[in-house]
Amino acid sequence: MLKLSSLEANRLFKSSRFWILIISLLAVGTALPYKISVTITPSLTKRVFWINHNPDHVGHGDYVLFTYRNETIANILGKKNEDMMKIIGCDEGETLTVDENKNFYCNGEYLVTAKDRSLKGVPLPKFFYNGDIPAGFMFVMGQHKDSYDSRYFGLLEKSRVIAKAYPIF
Repeated sequence: MLKLSSLEANRLFKSSRFWILIISLLAVGTALPYKISVTITPSLTKRVFWINHNPDHVGHGDYVLFTYRNETIANILGKKNEDMMKIIGCDEGETLTVDENKNFYCNGEYLVTAKDRSLKGVPLPKFFYNGDIPAGFMFVMGQHKDSYDSRYFGLLEKSRVIAKAYPIF
């Protein structure tokens, strides 16, 4: 039987604690990028989100992370593919309307107003829709007046959703 002095045992314990801490930090550091998302654009009022990559359901009012691919975005945002986080403002089965002033409504409740030009002065595409949103689609929007969202690119397929996001702060 090996006997350790209290000083040796203390050193061993401290060393073990140190390595447990290092291993724990590495595990957390590896997992967090897949669970935490930080939004750097002013599109949403919240900036840090907990991410669920396997949501059972997304619906009206939920924050969603999705991939948007379109040539128009290359002209406006300067890149062809963009992962975006927005809020579902109007969901499948709900009634989306837009008036002559480019104000969007879901079931009669005001959502957002579209602009004619981006902050860079680029003309923005026009999206007009009046009717029930078809199954498998949604109208996504940001909370900032300059957000690039469904006001410009139209209804989005729910199949593009990568994750459901829960605001932390």
